Parts: sequence; structure tokens; C-alpha cells
Amino acid sequence: MSVTRQAALDNLLWRREIRRSFLSWCCYLGEDRGELPAAHHRLVIDTLQKVSDGTLKRVIILMPPGAAKSTYVSKYFIPWHLASHPTDLFLACSYAKDLVMGFGKACREIIKSHSTHLGYALSDTSQAADDWRITKGTGDLGGYFCAGVGAGIAGYRADVGVIDDYLGSQEDADSSRIREKQWDWYNNDFWPRLKPQASQFIIANRRHEEDLVGMILKREAEKWTVIRLPFFAEADDPIGRPPAVRWDAQTEKMIYDVKGRLWPEWYTEEQAQQVMTKDSRTLSGLWQQRPAPEEGSFFKRSMLQGYTREELEAVQRSGLRFYVGSDFAARAKETNDRTCFLPAGVDNNDNLWILPNWFWDRCDADVAIEQMLLMSKTYRPIVWWCGKEQISASLEPFILKRMRETGIYIPTEEVSEYHDKLAKAQPIRARMSQKKVLFPKFANQWNEAEAELLMFPGGGHDDFVDALAKLGQGLGDIVAPSKPRVQTPFDLQTAWKPTLPWLKASDKVQRRNRMKQLCNLAEV
Repeated sequence: MSVTRQAALDNLLWRREIRRSFLSWCCYLGEDRGELPAAHHRLVIDTLQKVSDGTLKRVIILMPPGAAKSTYVSKYFIPWHLASHPTDLFLACSYAKDLVMGFGKACREIIKSHSTHLGYALSDTSQAADDWRITKGTGDLGGYFCAGVGAGIAGYRADVGVIDDYLGSQEDADSSRIREKQWDWYNNDFWPRLKPQASQFIIANRRHEEDLVGMILKREAEKWTVIRLPFFAEADDPIGRPPAVRWDAQTEKMIYDVKGRLWPEWYTEEQAQQVMTKDSRTLSGLWQQRPAPEEGSFFKRSMLQGYTREELEAVQRSGLRFYVGSDFAARAKETNDRTCFLPAGVDNNDNLWILPNWFWDRCDADVAIEQMLLMSKTYRPIVWWCGKEQISASLEPFILKRMRETGIYIPTEEVSEYHDKLAKAQPIRARMSQKKVLFPKFANQWNEAEAELLMFPGGGHDDFVDALAKLGQGLGDIVAPSKPRVQTPFDLQTAWKPTLPWLKASDKVQRRNRMKQLCNLAEV
């Protein structure tokens, strides 16, 4: 069949167009599947075009599951980019190597099917799904190789680095060990494999505030272009959707409008309704790309009851019983948690007033001990609660020495430490749910404290929460044991016998009374 000169010219111009324009290339591939790029895809396509043109270098793309972000980045972009940059070598990584091998295979099949349009072919000597090269008749050029996140990547130097989904589950996201391991891998394995002028892509959905994207943005946000597209549109939506999320003060809940969902041509209203039923942490992180929920997860925003300076002054005049909850950090390095001492007062109605002049900072042990003494002198707490063995295993000799030197005696008491952070915080959460805990929202560090409470347990640090939890644990155990009920008529067979829990509770009360007497003697 003969081809007219005009048809040949049109075909040549079309090939040039799809090699020049990533949008045209995506439309060309989408026609075969009956899917043209949606509005959010066009935003991604325009961004990737700028990367290929050299005007952008580092891009983070955050979208909910199923939004086809990997289709455009890890499948369509790589074969297209190689048409104009045939010597570039891609390094692709994901939480599972099988996933990026699948992307490599998809790219390889696209090249085989459209080599005429792209102007190059696969090399005969290197066509493995996880490691292939291209050729234009003058030998092997650029190509693709992949590895799992956390794996070693020795022996390669890449022009473009792609990380597509670095976390495989929420359990991995909640593991500080896995997050730290991924951060070390990024700095010591992935980044060193990139050439000095290499481009980088990270495609993900957020599951934790301190995940890989969170750590990168915390340190060098100014170097990255971030595309964040939540499932339900928020204010200043990148693709112009009207806001579909609002806080309802009457019900104290976030309200979502299904009409403002992402990609309505694909996601149905029924799917959007199902997304709305997810727990607040999953909805906020996985679907909204905001790991810190607006309304909170374990601690709800509605639980954070505030008070004014005037209200505090009034309740102090009527009398408060003072206590302190504390969480000690090991060292003063920036990456560690902070030491937190949280003074609080209980009024006659059993309301717990968190006092504003708490101590919350990174410090060494000697500074922490001096702050303990200063706070004890100010409030004279009935009990100072700390984690089990936090004092007795390390700081006790130094604290006792300073107490003797200053004459300020601190009635410390250790509470049990659970491996489960949620179980440890449950007692204080129960008080907060009953509106029995009041916070000083005028305090200098309140914004940080509020953020940590709402992020918990998904935040990177929980020292404020730990100190607050100690107050809940301690106050839950502060009830004195009841007097033994002796049966009458008395006989040795039916008489009351002390139990181990009763003996422990009695001993705790006696030790507390002895410490109070010691403090009173010191004051005299």
C-alpha cells in the first residue's frame, strides 16, 4: 500500500510532536486504553515536562491510592524522556523490588511497541525487566535499573532517580526503626548513586509525619517542588476544585463533600462515601496527604479544652493540689526527643489544669535536674511522676545529691511503662473525653503541644504526650486503698486476708506520706 507524501509528512510531524510534548505522548498512549489524562494528570504531566526540559530538578508527588500517579511517572515518562535524552540512566526504587520490576517491564513493552515513534530500540544485550538499555544503532546508551528501598545500589551512577511508594503498610510507617532505616538508605545508598546534576522524583501517599518525605521536607523543603492533591479538595486546590472539607463546630467533626472528590470520572460517589468512613488517621494521611489530622486521631480537637489566665488565677485562689508528669530524654542531640516536665493542678471538682509554665526542651541530665528542683520549689507537688526506671536506673544519685544540697525534696514516683503507647495514654484520654482536662492555649509552646496531641500516634515525637500520660496514669492510681472489711463473728477461717495488690497500694500510700513528711521537715 503506497503512502502519500502528505501522509508521510503528517506522520513525521506527529512523531516529532509526541517526542517534544509529554502531554501529546500521554494522549497517544491513552487512546489505546480509552483513557485521556484527567485534570490532576495534566498537572503531573506539565511538571514532568519541566523536569525533562531542565527547569525543575526535584519533585515530590503526593496523591491518594489509585490516582494513576505511577502510570504517568514510572511507566509513561521514562520511555518518553529517553527519546530526547537517550544517554540518561534511570534508577527506580520502591518498597518492593517486584513493584519496580513491573514498572520496568511495562516501560520495556512500551518501547517495543512504539520504537518507531520514539526513535530508538531496546538493546539486544540488556533487556531484563530490572536492568535494560536502549540503542540508536551506535551501541548501548541509557536505560533503566531498579532496586528495593533499603537495598544496596553499588556500581551504578544515575541521571534520574525515582522512588515510587517507599512504604508498604501502615505498620511499616509506624515503625521508627523502619523510618530511620529508610532515611539512612536514602542518604547513604540512593542519593550517592545520583550524578551531581541528576533529577529526582518521589511518588507517594503519606502515612506518617516523620516518613521519608517528611524528613526530606523538614531539612530541605526549599529545594523541592511538591504537588499535593488530596482526595477531597481543600483550600487553594492545585487543580482549581472548590473546597470540599469543612469543620462543623456543632458536631465537632470534619464534613466532606463527595462532589469535591478527586478524578470523579474514575472514583464513584460510593467510593468517596467509603473513604469518608475510614478512621481519621487513615483518611487524613493516606487519602488527604496530611498525616496530622485536622480533627485529631487518638486525641480529638474537641478534647482540648482551653482556659484563660483569669480563670486560672480564680481557681488558684480557691486551691489546687499540684502534681507533675515528666518524660526524660536520654541526650540533648537534635534528633532526640525533648525532656518534658508538665505541672498540673487538680481543683475541688476533679478538673485537671495543665499549668502554662511547663519545661519542654532538649537538655542534658544536669540541666533537667535543676529544672526539676526549680519546678518543685515553685509548686511543691504532692507527687512527681516519671517513667519506670527513668530515675532509679540512672538519675537517682544525682537527684538525691542535689536535694540534700538545696533542701528541696522531690516526692518522685515511677509509673509503669507500656510498650503500647496508646494503652499508656488511655487514662488521660478518658479524662479529656469527659472535658476534665484544661489546657493553657495562651502558653508559648501551645501550638507545638497541640500539633503533637493531634498527630499522636502518627507524629515523629511524643514527649509532651508521654508527660501528659504520666499524669493520667498517676492520678488513676492515687486513690488510697480501702480499709479491710473484717467479717463477724471473727474466726481465722473466714477472716479477711490481704492481697498483693492491696499491699502494693498500701505501701505506695505510706511511701507518699513519708515523702510529704520529709518535705515538711525540710521546709521547717
